[in-house]
Amino acid sequence: PFLFYIICEYDSAGYHFAGYYSKEKRCVQGYNLSCIMILPSKQREGYGKLLIEFSYLLSKKEGVPGSPEKPLSDFGLLSYRSYWRRAIYEILLAMHADSASPAISTDELSRQTGMTVDDIISTLQTDGMLQRPESSSASYSISVDIDKISDYVDKARQKNPRRIDPTKLMWAPYLTKATFGAVSNAAAAATGVTNGVSNSVQSSPTADDDEASAGELSV
Repeated sequence: PFLFYIICEYDSAGYHFAGYYSKEKRCVQGYNLSCIMILPSKQREGYGKLLIEFSYLLSKKEGVPGSPEKPLSDFGLLSYRSYWRRAIYEILLAMHADSASPAISTDELSRQTGMTVDDIISTLQTDGMLQRPESSSASYSISVDIDKISDYVDKARQKNPRRIDPTKLMWAPYLTKATFGAVSNAAAAATGVTNGVSNSVQSSPTADDDEASAGELSV
């Protein structure tokens, strides 16, 4: 089963569907996005990147790094490379501006971006930013050209000015029987169900259900 996250435009006439993305409710591979679609009439308006950014905001909120379902199409890889690059570069720029943060690890980049370490390393390798001394067994280091990444981020912000405001996120963990018990149809009907998350749950877990709880969005 999948969860669907829908993006709409809003005007005086109400809400107008623009696109969506889906993700598996319980994905053992850790994918935070399975399928993404933007209406042809709404493409090139930054909605795709906005949904990708939102998927990583949820990953950060859940405290579990995420990655899109593989394999990616050629166009999908280009879109994600662009997003990954911007997300990493913005953190490196902020780190450079803060003299108290002289170094950063890939694990810390993962924590701040919600990206997997593998996707971070892949992006840095593609951009030629990972270096290792030839005659040494020392770990790799990140080589940063501040002018280059600053120029890239400025252009990316001009091209895609729309951003997610994390302070507006209304989030609740995805409820499962193992953690909260079965939600009866009668209780759901009596108390209401908002966006797939019930306002009322029973507290007794079932003995034959050992599914783990996963964090999801409720807005």
